[in-house]
Amino acid sequence: MAVRSVATTQTLDNFRTTFNSLGTDVGDLSSLSTTAKGSIVLAINEINTSVTGTGFTLSDGSTTQTIVTGNTLLVTGTSISATVSATDTLTLAIANDVSENVYFDLLGAQHNADGSNTYTEIEVKRITKTSAHIYHGSGSSLGYTLDGVESPFIQFEPGNTYRFNQSDSSNSSHPLAFYLDSGKNNAYTTGVTTNGTAGSSGAYTQIVVSDSTPQRLYYQCSSHSLMGNMARTSSTSFADTTTSAILTVKGGSITDSSGAISFGNENLTTTGSITVGSSGVIFSDGTSQTSAGATNAFAIAQAVALG
Repeated sequence: MAVRSVATTQTLDNFRTTFNSLGTDVGDLSSLSTTAKGSIVLAINEINTSVTGTGFTLSDGSTTQTIVTGNTLLVTGTSISATVSATDTLTLAIANDVSENVYFDLLGAQHNADGSNTYTEIEVKRITKTSAHIYHGSGSSLGYTLDGVESPFIQFEPGNTYRFNQSDSSNSSHPLAFYLDSGKNNAYTTGVTTNGTAGSSGAYTQIVVSDSTPQRLYYQCSSHSLMGNMARTSSTSFADTTTSAILTVKGGSITDSSGAISFGNENLTTTGSITVGSSGVIFSDGTSQTSAGATNAFAIAQAVALG
């Protein structure tokens, strides 16, 4: 409302004209739609107390919450900043270098055995397979999801520990285990521990990955076929899926778990025995062995040129 000033030198007519012009600012108070009509201040106060915020709705896709006058929106989390400006604008910012373990894209996984984060946890759930599953149409009609992704290829890194959380009730009767082949002919148990019963609180299967972990493993349900997929490891070890022997390549040498084959210093040697069949065996030096069932020891030594 404008302030009206009257000089002492003005006439009564000037005084009347000046104050009558007040009506152009507030109009006739009796015409206000408010209950309070005694003064413009009371009318404004009445309007202020009757205004309610229309608000807005927050949703995570399944649960919604309406934010209106009197509500508080609280933002918490690591590396997240929230700023409210004078114009009632909420600004959320997430750091560009948020540290996290990544399993399903090209970035790979960070080392997790640092004392504060001793394992990488992956949430397992049981679903009905879709065409996104590598074994869709084969084996069981059921499959796994890992952190919401349907049976993905995963990458293990030596020195890391991975915990497959099977607490979700959908995992009941579907315990996760590791194998050297997708058909589950050879179980892999080195560094693998389990806890609880799949589908109950606290249940998990955990694997400690090392340099001797085979480069190729399969995570599968121990009770049903082809629910999972392959796990690759950046190690120097290979697995023989027929005998579960481990072939290790390290420092220019190849040695299997029995030590029967060794490769080093550019020489290849192996030893073993030959069992003679009914037609006998003739050796390159002209000697022969014709007694069926007899065994002859042999040794091979071959210089190998390393390109």
